[in-house]
Amino acid sequence: MVEAARKKEMKEVKIRKKQLQQQLKLEEQLANAARVWNNEILPKWDLMRNSRKARDLWWSGIPPSVRGKVWKLAIGNDLNITHQLYDICVARAQERLRAAENSSCVDTPDCMFPESGDNPDKEASVELIQLDISRTFPHLCIFQKGGPYYDILHCLLGAYVCYRPDVGYVQGMSFIAAVLILNMEAADAFVCFANLLNRPCHMAFFHLNQPMMEAYYSVYNEFFRENLPRLFAHFSESCLSADLYLLDWMYTVFAKAMPLDLACRVWDIFLRDGEEFLFKTALGKLVY
Repeated sequence: MVEAARKKEMKEVKIRKKQLQQQLKLEEQLANAARVWNNEILPKWDLMRNSRKARDLWWSGIPPSVRGKVWKLAIGNDLNITHQLYDICVARAQERLRAAENSSCVDTPDCMFPESGDNPDKEASVELIQLDISRTFPHLCIFQKGGPYYDILHCLLGAYVCYRPDVGYVQGMSFIAAVLILNMEAADAFVCFANLLNRPCHMAFFHLNQPMMEAYYSVYNEFFRENLPRLFAHFSESCLSADLYLLDWMYTVFAKAMPLDLACRVWDIFLRDGEEFLFKTALGKLVY
């Protein structure tokens, strides 16, 4: 009995030692990769971003220490949004929130942003944003009210509604904003958030542009049929159309559908290869 206990203990020690060695090896790989990103790729971004070295490192997983820097450059800023504009939008959102609270009409979209555009029905209410934030990565306990990132996320989403009242707030946006906030400063996250949502694919879905959405569904279905014909046939026979599951994945860029660290890996390649990788990820989810 004593001998059995000793063997069990030795086995556990070996397992822990192996795990520690693997962890140290991973940390060393990440440190080496971060040095290459910081010293060779980021300073010469336009020249190096499509190089074999950069693409290989990208596929291996961007180290968390440089992920935000890489994402910012990969997303770009075609909208030319400045940090000053973000501050203005935040102040405007907070001012209107106070006005709404003082007039006791917090739950009405018109009261939150009474001057923002011609489509008040698309503007987010305080209640909707707060409800969605409370359901954003609840297991982390950092975005819920009282958590360290609650105000930051709330300000960013409110600022976006002021910036794009024609789009307003759509359920699921909080996950995209939260992933960005976890990887960069709030103002940079806002710039990336607005530019990311301005891309054709996400603009189509967040605008609920039905013709464009159907076009994307059609492309996805063809991709599905070509790569997984038997599963596609099963889905078709079962009347499981793409809109029943793909919409939520697109709205959150898979941040809600998988563990955060894995979702960030998906984001890494999505920001390198574009929306086609989201379709590939969707098929991967269906298979595994």
